[in-house]
Amino acid sequence: MDRVQELLLSLLSPPPHLCYLCERECEPSEDGLCDDCRRKLKLAIAPAPPEYVDGLTAGLQYCEELGTLFYRFKVNERRDYTPFLAQFISIPQEWRAELLLPVPLYRWREYQRTYNQSYLLAQYVSSRYQIPICRELLTRTRSTPQQKLLPSKQRKKNLRGAFLAAPECKGRSIVLIDDVVTTGTTISECARTLKKAGAYKVYAACVACSGR
Repeated sequence: MDRVQELLLSLLSPPPHLCYLCERECEPSEDGLCDDCRRKLKLAIAPAPPEYVDGLTAGLQYCEELGTLFYRFKVNERRDYTPFLAQFISIPQEWRAELLLPVPLYRWREYQRTYNQSYLLAQYVSSRYQIPICRELLTRTRSTPQQKLLPSKQRKKNLRGAFLAAPECKGRSIVLIDDVVTTGTTISECARTLKKAGAYKVYAACVACSGR
């Protein structure tokens, strides 16, 4: 077979599907997972919202395998993971959400990463639910150490004053969008800041969460 024929065959044959979790070749599936990985994941059932948050939804329980996937998504620039992850984010109708707000990164961290993963997810969620995004409602004013690296007593202190809310949040029902909620202190501080500025309700929707 000559090179022209090989090229034509490669164009006609679809590329192999890789499982999003283990990255092994598998049969295409609706959720993008192989059978083995699908059995490893557990749904998050009625997760408890952190302080100041009026409601929380998460599609999956956080686990080690998901931690690896989130690392690829955020650090290895795997933006192609966005549709797969966004499918696990849901917004209940009873929230009567007016605006989506991706949890902001400090501007220097977003510059280094070249994107905010929460904003990528929010774009898909916005398209599905027809709820507009307003990134300007909340700004991260300083860089902070990762919450999971700190003792629990220091987490609130670490984030206190790290966000600034715009006056336009007053009276609005807002949904914070994030990839994963682990300690819960980040979205709690976001919600506290927004409510202090007059937000009516602040909810949070994420891909996965862990027990706190």
